[in-house]
Amino acid sequence: MKALTLITSPRHNGYTKKIIDRITIGIEDNDGTNEVLFLDDFDIGHCTACRACEKGGGCVLDDDYNLIMDKIRQADYFIFTAPIYYNDIAGYSKMFLDRLGSCNYDPDLTIPETKCLMMLTHMSKNINTFVIENTHRCLATGNFKVNKILDVGNLMVDGKLEEYELEDYEDIGYELEEYEIIPHKLDLDSATLDKE
Repeated sequence: MKALTLITSPRHNGYTKKIIDRITIGIEDNDGTNEVLFLDDFDIGHCTACRACEKGGGCVLDDDYNLIMDKIRQADYFIFTAPIYYNDIAGYSKMFLDRLGSCNYDPDLTIPETKCLMMLTHMSKNINTFVIENTHRCLATGNFKVNKILDVGNLMVDGKLEEYELEDYEDIGYELEEYEIIPHKLDLDSATLDKE
């Protein structure tokens, strides 16, 4: 398996990177690879709502977004990470997700169905479940099939990740492809919560 990880946290040596390093060990133990990218190493602008992508050809902004998307298209598995600030994913994480729609208007640019791990990190004991569900929905609209969600919280209270916790992430990396796809709880057409 050829995995690609996009870390949208600006902290290159933070908790997210420590966890991804362990997930990578698991992937490599299962004869796979994992290329790790940091979003802030790239020049990525925000969606300007120009709607030029609706004519095909992808996003017309002259930045590194399409370079990242080309790397994702070449991968067998995608790992998306985002920190939670003030009860929602950070702005630069959302900026990347906002641009996913630009690939949906051109069959040559559409992302093939790709399994995906979604990891959210935060300092609180719990977060609003809508944040998890909406991030899942954004990835689903980009044709990603989320099969593992990691809600890594309580980091400020605990202050560190114990070795036994980090070892668990190696197991997750080894088993990534085996997890079942998780149905999203949001209606993709209306972007509202399904009524059950």
